Amino acid sequence: MIDPKQLIEALSVEELCNTAEAYFSAIVDPTPQMAKPFSSLLEGPLLLQHLGLLLSGLHLGKTMTVLDFGAGSCWFSRFLNQLQCQTISCDPSQTALSLGKRLFQEHPIIGAPIAEPQFLHFDGHQIELPDSSVDRIVCVSAFHHVPNQAEVIAEFGRVLKEGGIVGFSEPGRFHSQNPQSQMEMRHAKVLENDILIEEIFELAKESGFTAVSCKALANLDLSLGQYQNLVKRRWNPLLDTRLKHHLRHSVTENSIFFLYKGELVRDSRHHVGLAHSIQAQRAPRQLATGEEMTLALTIKNIGEARWLVDNIAGIGVVTIGTHLFDQDGQLLALDFTRHPFEQAVLPGDVAEREITLTFPEPGGYRLAIDLVAEGICWFETVGSTPVEFNITIV
Repeated sequence: MIDPKQLIEALSVEELCNTAEAYFSAIVDPTPQMAKPFSSLLEGPLLLQHLGLLLSGLHLGKTMTVLDFGAGSCWFSRFLNQLQCQTISCDPSQTALSLGKRLFQEHPIIGAPIAEPQFLHFDGHQIELPDSSVDRIVCVSAFHHVPNQAEVIAEFGRVLKEGGIVGFSEPGRFHSQNPQSQMEMRHAKVLENDILIEEIFELAKESGFTAVSCKALANLDLSLGQYQNLVKRRWNPLLDTRLKHHLRHSVTENSIFFLYKGELVRDSRHHVGLAHSIQAQRAPRQLATGEEMTLALTIKNIGEARWLVDNIAGIGVVTIGTHLFDQDGQLLALDFTRHPFEQAVLPGDVAEREITLTFPEPGGYRLAIDLVAEGICWFETVGSTPVEFNITIV
């Protein structure tokens, strides 16, 4: 059997990069590469499951800059772009990047992109990006082709912002022994390395990474009875054995893991960590028609995410929003008014703010005051309680 370490010793980084270019250049019909993950009924279901785990562990926020390393035909970059991330597709094959450009042109995302996708050639050594310039890095079945892991991880650490994450979806610990891997290494000189997470983390610690985590997938079929036993917390040894077997198989055959550069930094580009408490003072109960109402608000960030006051297309910017209902509770205006903050609000900070409103016509109303992360969510939908009160316009 071919040992991948021998292939690394025999071939230079440049030669392996040329192998990647030769692979993509030889493709006559690139449709399967461009149609991923829906190009194969054999690989598609498992690939989709892995992508779900990868996306959940990346803690993405809209407008984040994501480097798709080893992007190939850039199919995953396109999905990240659809999720309103700014994407940089990086690959050693110019032909692959050309396919990516074609993919974006022929199959644009639905809606207006946050930013035009970028395409970056990789020479096998250096990523041509400034220090601390990307929020996230993803590797989807790419890192096991990398011969100089320490050098590439050092580049990841250099271009990644503090608090950023690198997410990997790779094959497992014995990938090189797979018959197809052996064939690829023997005939095409393609590196099919094993992925040993503990060894990769040792290299990563030298490049500023502070933690690693893994995700496991138990692709286990259950009978209705077994499902009910689990729901009712009735465990049994046979199910325990099957579950352990599936988990062990999952983590052996697949490597879905994440490297963290410092503590995860949350902000209002994502719904996780958004929470407030609001107190309103001097709320009148009755106003004359056309009279302005001024409310003094004390707002505290009791969540884990920083509230932004500026961003691309206003996405994730936190504002004070109000809903207007009639006296019977019928919604009249979901987006009745908006009121910005003057500066970012950090977790634990308190902001004092006055807002001014005018009601449309005489009648009885109920006003609800909440916060909204624009393009993300109202805080009420993730657990915060709006301030509500009734007012009469005469």
